[in-house]
Amino acid sequence: MVANIVIGGLIFGYAGWVLWKYIKKSKEGKCAACAVKKSCPHGTGSCGTNNGE
Repeated sequence: MVANIVIGGLIFGYAGWVLWKYIKKSKEGKCAACAVKKSCPHGTGSCGTNNGE
């Protein structure tokens, strides 16, 4: 019983942590989540991606 509670707590804790990271990153904008953000030509709005946006 105690093991089930601990495992359930770990699962929900991890899910909450991942959700928190996702929300935090999404609030930073498009370039914060971009894999090439360090080489991004700022001001173009494309963040180094060439997908037609």
